[in-house]
Amino acid sequence: MRVALDAVGPAPETARRYREQGWWRGTTFSDSLRVAALQDPEGTALFTWRRCENRLIRLSFGEFDVRADAVAEALRGLGVRRGEVVACRLPSWWETAVLMVACLRAGAVVAPLPLLFGPYETERVLGAIGAVACAVPDEWGGVAHARVLAEQAGRLPRLRHRIVVGDAAGTGAVSLEAGFNGEGTAAGPGVLLGPDDVCALLFSSGTTGRSHVVAHSSNTLLAGLDDRGRTLGADRPVCASTGGLNYSSGFRQLMRTLDLRVPALYSDCRDPGRWLDLIAETGVTDVRTSPRKLRTLTEEQRRRPRDLSRLRVVHSLAGPLPPALLAAAQETLCPVVLNTWGMTETSSLISTGPYDPRHWAGRSMGVPHASAEIRLRPDDGAGAGAAVEGVGKVFRLEVRGPQVCLATLDRETRRVLWSPARDDGWLDTGDLVSHGGGGGLRFVGRVAERIGDRWLIPVADVEHALLTYPGIRDAVLVPWTDADGHEVPCAVVLAPVLPDLDALRDHLTTRYGFHESYLPARVERVAAFPLTELGKVRRRLLADRLTTAQAHAAR
Repeated sequence: MRVALDAVGPAPETARRYREQGWWRGTTFSDSLRVAALQDPEGTALFTWRRCENRLIRLSFGEFDVRADAVAEALRGLGVRRGEVVACRLPSWWETAVLMVACLRAGAVVAPLPLLFGPYETERVLGAIGAVACAVPDEWGGVAHARVLAEQAGRLPRLRHRIVVGDAAGTGAVSLEAGFNGEGTAAGPGVLLGPDDVCALLFSSGTTGRSHVVAHSSNTLLAGLDDRGRTLGADRPVCASTGGLNYSSGFRQLMRTLDLRVPALYSDCRDPGRWLDLIAETGVTDVRTSPRKLRTLTEEQRRRPRDLSRLRVVHSLAGPLPPALLAAAQETLCPVVLNTWGMTETSSLISTGPYDPRHWAGRSMGVPHASAEIRLRPDDGAGAGAAVEGVGKVFRLEVRGPQVCLATLDRETRRVLWSPARDDGWLDTGDLVSHGGGGGLRFVGRVAERIGDRWLIPVADVEHALLTYPGIRDAVLVPWTDADGHEVPCAVVLAPVLPDLDALRDHLTTRYGFHESYLPARVERVAAFPLTELGKVRRRLLADRLTTAQAHAAR
């Protein structure tokens, strides 16, 4: 992977243009922390909830800076060299954030690995990215991570160091406890990666298949952070990100904290009740969460209301926002709920605004932020520029801008899949959109989630409509092959009883006037959806499970 990373970077002309426009800078997020620590050493940087200790931990900018220096020095003491990859597979603890900055100060590239990865997938990723060190908890979530990594190490020739937070001695691993406590020599000058160097390897969500590696620089991570509706004038803003630090949304929230000095709340617990307790206790003003997490927060707040009077804005990320959920969130959590579009390869580039009509976030993705460029290309799969009933003409969404990553790479072959050198910097997002009116865009679906070999089905619209059927708590569409060999939609629902298919189809036709080809040809009920840590449904895995279950039932 190091050979591939050496060839990744922005064209000089691109870097010059973004600097002249004020989007890029000559400093890094490590420098942002350094300045914050000098100017506001006692100011709160992080609140992190530790489930196993049942306590909320506060970390100041001064403490953060000192501990990042000490861990950076410890990494260099282990022999970690400039440009080498350090993997981080930790929960959303303060140590995780410290390690991320420490890697930059040590000249290493940090690779946050989702805890969703199982042992097999983790081992393959560690081998593919050529990680020289990997940090894990000794045990978390019922998994002995330290022991698993020790067993894998013999098959990972480039992995020189196993770093364990907790009991490191039990598996003969390295402990950085002294560094995390701020003990050690301050990091010296001249070892930091530059603002245009690859400093982080993130992993796409993999909701429709295998994820790929996304290479970012400090500049691509920091560009355009001060987006619309961030705090809406709150006097003491505090942001909460329910997406873990190992995912793009949580990682970028850390960038906001360091650069804008807005405290961030993280938790290693998914329980919506705990999240609401923490949001109330810390006076959170800005919540960033996924639609499915937003639904659980809304339901829990209705069950037991908390004082959320300081909450000013909720950003719904990582998926379309159903109108019914929007209304419920506005009623129970906060009147201002924004629909925000982004992806691992970019920051949040498109969103609705705080002063849009109340219903708008349930109908539109919004408009691009000031730093973003978009290009709409006719979707060949729908017939070039073809109109889809009830949706209008469908286009593939392409984006360009200072927040777009430096490259995407295949996890297995390390081959560069995309870089800004191709197609003049335009990135095909894989999303299908239409014009939503008011200058905004409307999300239609994902190219990889396309259903229908005769008609393009507006997956997001049908899924939103399914949520209005009595008893359905959540729903997704997956492709299904009918008796004639055609690909048709199958509705998979979370509901107390299996809905009657004919009644469900009649509901969608009568209330929404959907074309017959949009209607589910099959309905299945499951106890739970397989989710990523961001709350996205792993659709391909879900479809595979249904196919496997049908095959077993037919025997």
